[in-house]
Amino acid sequence: MNNLLTPGSNGFRSRRTWTPALLVFLLSAILAAGLIWSQHQLRLRHERTEASLQVADYAQALGNAIEHGLSVTYAMAALVRHGHGTVPDFDKVASELLPSYPGASVLILAPDGIIRNVVPLAGNEKAIGLNLLEDPVMKKEATLARDTGNLVLAGPLKLVQGGVGVIGRLPVFLEGEDGKPVFWGFTNVVMRFPETLVGARLPQLVDRGFDYELWRIHPDTGHRQVIAASPSATLIEPVDYVLDLPHGKWTLSAAPRRGWDGGLWLWSNVALGLLFSLLLASLAKLLIESRMHEGDLEAQVAQRTADILASKNQLAAMLEAIPDPMWELGLDGRCHGCHSWRIESLATLMLEMIGHKVCEMFPPAAADTIMAALSEAQRDGSSHGKEIELRLGYQRLWFELSVASKDSQPGEEDRFIVLARDITERKRAETDLRIAATAFESQEGMLITDANNVILQVNRTFTEMTGYTAAEAVGHTPRLIRSKRHDPAFYAAMWETLRANGVWQGEVWNQRKNGEVFPSLLTITAVKGLTGAITHYVGSQLDITERKTAEEKIEHLAYFDALTDLPNRRLQADRLQQAVAASARSKKHGALLFLDLDNFKILNDTLGHEIGDLLLLQVAQRLVGCVSKGDTVARLGGDEFVVILEGLSEKSEEAAAKAEAIGETIRDTLSQAYTIAGQTQLSTPSIGVTLFAGEDESIDELMKRADLALYQAKAAGRNTLRFFDPEMQTRVLARARLDADLREAVLKEQFILHYQPQVDGAAGVIGAEALLRWQHPQRGMVLPAEFIPRAEDTGLIVTLGHWALKTAIAQLATWAARPEAAHLVMAVNVSVHQFAMPDFVDDVLTLLDQFGADPRKLKLELTESLLMENADDVIAKMTALKARGVSFSLDDFGTGYSSLAYLKRLPLAQLKIDQSFVRDVATNAGDAVIANAIIALANSMGMSVIAEGVETEEHRAFLGSHGCQVYQGYLFSAPLPIEEFQRFLTSFETSVPATP
Repeated sequence: MNNLLTPGSNGFRSRRTWTPALLVFLLSAILAAGLIWSQHQLRLRHERTEASLQVADYAQALGNAIEHGLSVTYAMAALVRHGHGTVPDFDKVASELLPSYPGASVLILAPDGIIRNVVPLAGNEKAIGLNLLEDPVMKKEATLARDTGNLVLAGPLKLVQGGVGVIGRLPVFLEGEDGKPVFWGFTNVVMRFPETLVGARLPQLVDRGFDYELWRIHPDTGHRQVIAASPSATLIEPVDYVLDLPHGKWTLSAAPRRGWDGGLWLWSNVALGLLFSLLLASLAKLLIESRMHEGDLEAQVAQRTADILASKNQLAAMLEAIPDPMWELGLDGRCHGCHSWRIESLATLMLEMIGHKVCEMFPPAAADTIMAALSEAQRDGSSHGKEIELRLGYQRLWFELSVASKDSQPGEEDRFIVLARDITERKRAETDLRIAATAFESQEGMLITDANNVILQVNRTFTEMTGYTAAEAVGHTPRLIRSKRHDPAFYAAMWETLRANGVWQGEVWNQRKNGEVFPSLLTITAVKGLTGAITHYVGSQLDITERKTAEEKIEHLAYFDALTDLPNRRLQADRLQQAVAASARSKKHGALLFLDLDNFKILNDTLGHEIGDLLLLQVAQRLVGCVSKGDTVARLGGDEFVVILEGLSEKSEEAAAKAEAIGETIRDTLSQAYTIAGQTQLSTPSIGVTLFAGEDESIDELMKRADLALYQAKAAGRNTLRFFDPEMQTRVLARARLDADLREAVLKEQFILHYQPQVDGAAGVIGAEALLRWQHPQRGMVLPAEFIPRAEDTGLIVTLGHWALKTAIAQLATWAARPEAAHLVMAVNVSVHQFAMPDFVDDVLTLLDQFGADPRKLKLELTESLLMENADDVIAKMTALKARGVSFSLDDFGTGYSSLAYLKRLPLAQLKIDQSFVRDVATNAGDAVIANAIIALANSMGMSVIAEGVETEEHRAFLGSHGCQVYQGYLFSAPLPIEEFQRFLTSFETSVPATP
């Protein structure tokens, strides 16, 4: 066997077999090549000649189609010349021409280069008005045609009217007055693609097995522009035919879709020639080798058998040395063999696998991974690195797969050797390492020291937090970042706790590299070895600078005003409590000053809140400058400030004098001009003062007293100072009780209406005024003069007014059903606040509709103060109600700020003379003149007039003699409850005094 494999013996045998075979191959191949090449050249020339003739035929057909289509421009030019520049009925003529020129789709006349006529017009409207000599796309060819006088073919290009095509443009010249040609314009024909190409039968080339391209060299870019092409035009050595067209050349290129048959024929014959030569050479080689190999077969078989036995023994030894599981699998995942000396559970699993597929024995994820590895090994020859997880009993094991393709004979199933290496411990180590690395590079600054507290490692956050790089920190102790905020006892207690518990946590002030001290939340953990001895310390710290700053800011905002930085209401109450306690200890009086700025709201609303805030800042600064360091200046909110003065004097008179002096200083200081945003502003304060002495003083009571004193200062005309007045407090308490009772009265409906008759001197009772009364459970009947002003101040007047209006309208509807009362008009007072409600008109009309009352019997009495509000809104509402029949009377006329300008605009039906003029009308000349003037004014403006407060015959006689015939007053009746009013109606006719 060794002799057979020696280089000399092998080379000798090769030369004896290959040399004759090579000679036979070369001779036969040379002869075949010469014959095949000559036949190929002849066949290729014939095929290209046939193709050139067909391409020329289609190219000429295309050229004829285009030339025929272009010729219509000459026909249109002749029409233009014949008509001396006009073509009557062009639309009709063009429509008749188009069928004669199949290639033409649109005919166009463009006098002076501007398109004026287009046939057909439908779909081509966008072309109308286009100036060919100025359009960026059309300009070049149009100018060329005009300058040369020749027909020019433009395109292919995108048409203004949509689509792609070519345009034939023929310049037309007419004979001028001097006999010279004068440019008239263009006749144009549009030939659309692909319709023109179809008409030239160009697509039939595809049916004949050719791919084609119709192209030209673009005159502007110099690049090849494909005009048309077959769907899959990939031309190999095409034949070309050039078409000469006006102002350009087009080229039609074509080639067989499957290439020139000569190529296919050539390679097929070359292959046959080579095959023939190889067959002859192989036959010669086989004849020689058959004789040489007969003697070697037996020796080779014996040697091969020995090699196989040796390889099998070596493979068995290698398998026994491999500790990891191994399978022999088919491509379908079926197990044909296995090997493992691992734990019993794994060995059992592997034995059970034989004859089964991996999808039947392994979890889905593991089975999919194994099948993917088999596919990769089939494709690439091997597969490495894929991992699977198996649960065996209570264990979870990880394996890394290595797959190699096993040699197989032709026709045999592909087999693969799969080695599963146990990587469970490695995976656990990787997981632990990854967790540790992630934790170490956290948002907290971390450092690790040895047992001697020498820094071994720091993370990136530590570097960013302290400014020390890892190189600067490693090798030092944490004293590197220690500040001087803590004494040695602090650190001793820290280490004592750490040694006892193994962990310490707390807030520490550390120092950055740049010297900046910062607070941090520090946690130190001791790490112990297997023996229980400490091997390392791990420290993690979180920079809590922002948290500390936020806490301090929040604490500051809790006690100080955000705008002025003065103590706020909360801190002021604490300071006042301390001042009262100090006063009790020292036996000296203190003072509480409550002040605000006069008309601050007007300034704030007109100039804006920013100016208002700037004013408040300057006020705060001036206030602080007016008091001693031991005193307190606080801002309660808005423009309200409090000043607490302490230790004034043991005597109340002296204390009051000092408080007044300081208060006047404050008033004078705050009254000085302010410069804000470059403008001068004026503001004055009103100041309320109350004294205190001793712990018996209530903080809330002191604030109320100061507030009442401030109220007195406001009432005294503002820009003044007032001390607390006990009588004022009594009135305020009474007012507060009244407000509370009034709110309860609204909830419990303690109100009723009384009705006072309105009498006409000639017609008797013509109506009544509804007047509100309060039936107080303790105080009895309360008159309107006492509670109406409080109702207006508290806003309850709107609720009361609605109730009164609803009750009066309901009564009006009741009267309508009674003959003796059906004619009565109900007068109801309406307050300014009620009338100003946006839904007042709807409210009145809804109530009228609800009770079915006649709007013409409802009269609303308004006061002159209403005119001081939004006059346009008042007029609009009155007009809307008057349109439904509601009438209006102006109450207390002459006592307010009557404006004749407004009066003539208001849709009033009546003026009411106030009782203050009627009371002395018979004895006071001034009242008489005013009453007479009101009567005259009402008569001149077409309004009726009524006098209230008519209590004597003298009153009625005077008013009647001057033209006032309608009265209301105690001469006739006091306001009556509804039952008494009904009785009054029945008796009035017999008791009414006679009209003078």
